[in-house]
Amino acid sequence: MSALPYFDAEAIVAAVPMPAAIELLREAFRDLGELHPRRQVSLGPSDDLLMMPAVAPSGIGVKIVTVVSDNPSRGLPLIHGHYLFCDRETGVPLATLDGSALTALRTPAASALATDVLARSDVRTLGIFGTGVQARGHIEAVLAVRPGIESVVVCGRTPESSETFAAGVDAGGRTASAASADEVAACDVVCGCTSAAEPVIPTAAVRPGTHVNLVGSYSTARREVDDDLVATTSVFVDDREAAAEESGELIHAASGSWSFDRIVGDLAELASGRAGRRNDDEVTLFKSVGLAVEDVVVAAAVVARS
Repeated sequence: MSALPYFDAEAIVAAVPMPAAIELLREAFRDLGELHPRRQVSLGPSDDLLMMPAVAPSGIGVKIVTVVSDNPSRGLPLIHGHYLFCDRETGVPLATLDGSALTALRTPAASALATDVLARSDVRTLGIFGTGVQARGHIEAVLAVRPGIESVVVCGRTPESSETFAAGVDAGGRTASAASADEVAACDVVCGCTSAAEPVIPTAAVRPGTHVNLVGSYSTARREVDDDLVATTSVFVDDREAAAEESGELIHAASGSWSFDRIVGDLAELASGRAGRRNDDEVTLFKSVGLAVEDVVVAAAVVARS
C-alpha cells in the first residue's frame, strides 16, 4: 500500500483559505447531524490529550491533540496535533493532515461565522486577548466577515509580547497596536484567545452592543471571563452538550445564578438564521469549545481540492 498523502499547514491553507473555511462551516452547520463527543484525557494539572472523532457526509476523521503548558518556554508550540481522514463509504484512510494547522483554521472560522451573524454591521474596532496562533487566526477571520473594521488592538501576557505581536501581525493594512486590557475589552468585537486559568477580560470595560468570542477554555481548569460577564450577556455556543461538559466559563457561572437554560442559540441555529442579535445594545457572547465535526468538514475540503 502506498504512503498516505500528508497535508501540512501551507497545503491546508492553500486548499481552503479562511473565507472558504467560514463558508464550509456555515453550510455544514445549516444541516448538522449527530455530533460525536470529544474524548479528553488529563496529562497533568494544566496539560491535556484530546482525541476528537467525527463522522460527516464528507468523511470520517479523528484528531489527536496534545496541549502542554510548558512548551512555549521550551521554544515549542503549546499545541501539537495530527489528523487522519478516511473515506465515508469504505472507511479507507485517504490522508493525514497537520492537526494543529487544521485547528488554527477551523476555530477562527467558527468564531467568524458567529461574528458574521451576531456582531453589529457597523463595528469599527477589534480587540484581541492573546498573542498566539489563535489570536493571529481570529484577526484574519473576523476581518473576513467585518471588513469595515479600521483598527486592531492586542493585549497579551506582557506589554512586550503584545507589542511584538502587533508589530508582526497581518491586519490587512489596518493599524494594529498593543493596548491595555480595558482598551481591548472596550472594542466593538472582542476575542479571547488565551489559555488563561483566571479571567483576563475585564467585565466593566465591555460596552453595550459588543460581540465577544471566547475560544481559550475547553475544561473547568480554564476561563477567560468572569461570572458577571456571562450573566449579563446573551450566550451562544458551538454546541449545547459540549459546552455543558467543557466550557470553563459557563460551568463556573452555572455553579452560581446563571443556568445553561439561558443559552440563546448554537452554531446550527446561527447558521440557519434561527438565532441572532436582537438589538444594537445587546452584548452577545459566543463560547466555542471546538467540535470534531468542524475538523472533518474542513479536512474533507482540503483533500477534495488538492
